[in-house]
Amino acid sequence: MSIYYIDGNSLTLETIRTIMADKEARVALSDEAAARCRATRSQIDRWMEKDAPVVYGVNTGLGNLKDVVVPPEKHIEWNKTLPYPHAAGMGDYLPPEVTLTSLLLRANVLARGYSGVRPELIERILAIYNAKVAPAVHSEGSTGLSDLGPLAQNVMTVAGLDEAKAYYEGGLMPSREALRKAGLAESFTLECKEVLAQMNGSTMTQAIAVLAFLRFEELLPRVEARLAGGAELPEFFAGCRGVVEFTKGILNRENNISCDNPLLFELPEGGYEAVMGCNCSNTQVGYAADMMNTVIVELANGVFEKISGKIAKNEGRHLLNKIKTCAMQVSADSIPTKGGQEDHVEFSFTAARKFYYAVELAGKLLTL
Repeated sequence: MSIYYIDGNSLTLETIRTIMADKEARVALSDEAAARCRATRSQIDRWMEKDAPVVYGVNTGLGNLKDVVVPPEKHIEWNKTLPYPHAAGMGDYLPPEVTLTSLLLRANVLARGYSGVRPELIERILAIYNAKVAPAVHSEGSTGLSDLGPLAQNVMTVAGLDEAKAYYEGGLMPSREALRKAGLAESFTLECKEVLAQMNGSTMTQAIAVLAFLRFEELLPRVEARLAGGAELPEFFAGCRGVVEFTKGILNRENNISCDNPLLFELPEGGYEAVMGCNCSNTQVGYAADMMNTVIVELANGVFEKISGKIAKNEGRHLLNKIKTCAMQVSADSIPTKGGQEDHVEFSFTAARKFYYAVELAGKLLTL
């Protein structure tokens, strides 16, 4: 059995590829990361005392309830109900590989220590990931500013809440049943800040984009073989290599960022302060995904020219047109939400999904 440690700072695309390819892989929290989490969690515990200052998301409600203080004795009950109003979604479920990857990415994000969660929560998420219990998450429900809906559905499986569903060993079932079959506790108590820390951010967008990029890299040797001896390949790489490397850099950085509110920063005189910021947006990943879709069109054009035979040519043209549709940019659009409170809401989630789909279509094109 191979053990891979996460620390919140060094999870790369190559590491993710290695973990996914290793059937015996187990991911664990590093000792250093656990110590950081315990340190910031101690501050959260102090803010749960009766004489503590009001801290958003720790001892208050959320959204319209941001000014309502939640008493310490009520925070367990409050956090148990919190995922339900946010776990909205529709449409088919995302592929299990996507939601599993989102668990790995979120565990790594929390391991940075800035979110103030217990190490036990990260270990719970990793246990679910290692057991390959994939939360069932609807494919529609994120605006792209924050994957609030999809990530809330993840939270419900992590906590083992009623109505949560998950995939396990090829079957779709209630999450508690999947967790029990995997040898894990059916439920997990989430304490203050731990629901917010899991569902605020764009980790589902990141998971989709990461998997799309890894699959794209796997296609390149087949593209090279198909275009060998022609001018298409050098032209392709000359025009697109910069976009590919840029996207790789973006994704590697976003694997290791803190994306919830508030974050805890250590003070020179000791203790921590809670700092609010717009950490949840994945705008840059949406831009990169849109550019990658254009790269895939360039790839597909060259491959299509090599296809022979009337039937294959017709099917190839159909696939090529679908790929071109994926290249229509969406991340530049924005629909304000919450009555204009969220003024820039770009569609990075949709851009990432189109990237994932375009790679799938390109793979089919290469079989013709």
